[in-house]
Amino acid sequence: MGRIHAISFDLDDTFWPSRPVLEHAEAVFYRELERRAPRLVARYTPDDLRQQRIALLQHRPDLRHHISDWRRISLIQALQSCDYGEQSEAIANAVFADFLDARQRVSLFDDVEAVLEVLSQRYVLVSLTNGNADLSCLPCSRFFKASLKAEDIGISKPHAAAFEAACDAAGYAPGHVLHIGDHPKDDVHGALNAGLRAVQALMPGVDRPRHEGAEGYFDDWRQLPALLDELQQLR
Repeated sequence: MGRIHAISFDLDDTFWPSRPVLEHAEAVFYRELERRAPRLVARYTPDDLRQQRIALLQHRPDLRHHISDWRRISLIQALQSCDYGEQSEAIANAVFADFLDARQRVSLFDDVEAVLEVLSQRYVLVSLTNGNADLSCLPCSRFFKASLKAEDIGISKPHAAAFEAACDAAGYAPGHVLHIGDHPKDDVHGALNAGLRAVQALMPGVDRPRHEGAEGYFDDWRQLPALLDELQQLR
């Protein structure tokens, strides 16, 4: 094992609990549809719209790596089916903008920012997310060299290419990069498969099974600096 010089972080359910954020964003999304597209709301429930998005992936699997476009395109199709015609794209863009704004209103787990400040003095930090959360909206973004989203790099975790992009952004080979995230497949398995080291976040309120291949686990951000010090001794 090489010495850890850089850390790649997942965001949702690692930095903040994602469920309340997404529930709020979905509520904003549908409320804006009620205001801007009443014919659509009369025809489709929120669950109907979710099912349409899932169905779209059958024809456009590439959109799995571009979740913002996935939601917009699905909504445009739904609006067109309700006779909004040439207005469909403009309405979809406006509603999605409100959704995305709500998506950024996250509440960090305790001590995240303080610990990131400490770690940024020891390691190069980058983030790697499959979602469309924008780290630059948060004060803690100042501790990061780069923030990568699947929809920007064209590939999502657990694909090795996503982790390779994170390593390139950090400026270190995979053997010198540690990935930290909550998801056993997307984060831990994906990182290990790409040659990175991996630690799993098991935060309170986030129901994730342990991945036995992780080198360590934490459920409180204050545990992380000491855990990383221990892992440095294993090189």
